[in-house]
Amino acid sequence: MKTALSVGKSPFTAYHKALASLLSLTALGYLLYHTLAGGTLLSANSYDSYALQAQNWLNGHIDISNGSSYSWLELAIFQGKYYVSFPPVPSLVSLPFVALMGMSPANLLIAVYSLISCGAVFQCIRHLGGNPQACVFWAVFFTFATNLTELSRNGGVWNQAQALNLTLCFLAMWCLFSNRNNLCLLLLALAVGCRPFSAVYLLAAGIYFLWQGRSKLHSTLFSLLPGIFSVLLVAFCMMAYNTARFGNPLEFGHNYLPEFTRSEYGQFHLSYLLPNLLQLFRLPTLNQQLMVEFPLFNGFLFFLVNPIFAVWGIHLFRQWKQPEFYQTLCFSLLPFLLVLLALCAHKTMGGWQFGARYTLDLLPAVLAGIGFFQISKRSPHFWEQYLCTAGVIINIFGMIFMLLQESAS
Repeated sequence: MKTALSVGKSPFTAYHKALASLLSLTALGYLLYHTLAGGTLLSANSYDSYALQAQNWLNGHIDISNGSSYSWLELAIFQGKYYVSFPPVPSLVSLPFVALMGMSPANLLIAVYSLISCGAVFQCIRHLGGNPQACVFWAVFFTFATNLTELSRNGGVWNQAQALNLTLCFLAMWCLFSNRNNLCLLLLALAVGCRPFSAVYLLAAGIYFLWQGRSKLHSTLFSLLPGIFSVLLVAFCMMAYNTARFGNPLEFGHNYLPEFTRSEYGQFHLSYLLPNLLQLFRLPTLNQQLMVEFPLFNGFLFFLVNPIFAVWGIHLFRQWKQPEFYQTLCFSLLPFLLVLLALCAHKTMGGWQFGARYTLDLLPAVLAGIGFFQISKRSPHFWEQYLCTAGVIINIFGMIFMLLQESAS
């Protein structure tokens, strides 16, 4: 039997070469950044609550021993004990590293999450009919022309949660576009264990699969049984874990952070909605020395640092007369708005940051919209290329800017 190698042909297609080039150059970028930061790529991160949780698991505890000594971490306090206040899935990734090495290379892990996210978007566009150049373009636009670039430089607990959530959601979108529906549901269930609002995407995906197979609803439901059972299993495990810690299957711990127990309205309240939404439209300013000054707390103009939102919005407006518009409305715009409203109903919008990192949670909805628009089958327009390039420049600047801010503090 003749193989590609036996007849002298390369086993790598143009897609493989494009993806390998993209990921290798990006890996080089991370290596250079962490060299600039002082050789931090393999270092333990002092804000890695997930590694701390994994270590306590290995020691037979679900709470954090000597939790009061970790005053810089967001630890929930419940009945005199300290707990990691974030959903547990990222700790499962850290667990084998902690078991084997005694630490977790959080900065390396978050860079790997970003590379996987990039590859997942590449494969999404490939399945949608894009050529290798289009796959590279949209992969870069959704990852390194967004806040993920700055976020992925540091493996602190907040960044890990968002980066792994985005990775799982993008992998789920790849499965959705390639008709691997059950795996899509499982990945989204795991994403909920990173960022609970991803439950919106899980619900939307389930409804989308049923809508697609509405002419044969019984057989569609039967085909989705493995995915449904996997979702139920993941949900059961997380709810049992929450119950063991807080006596509430839906409580991950954030409500027991001192910041929220001392707050008049707690963690979520409608009074937070409008002020937080307005913060997402704050503009940077230019001082007398022509230096750009960025708000560093609670975010600023979200589509300046994530211009893919502007592209999505423009195409949404353009497509309103097309047959795909109502599908996009239900499975892209509606999940986008639900997650955005949930984020803005939270007391804070991410604290100290460059850009508006919480809005990264909206990218899966935007990727769905880009897929429904079928724009990946053509070459990117000049204005799309311009916005993508601007996003890459702004976010690479953000990496260096935040490194300097940390060095000065």
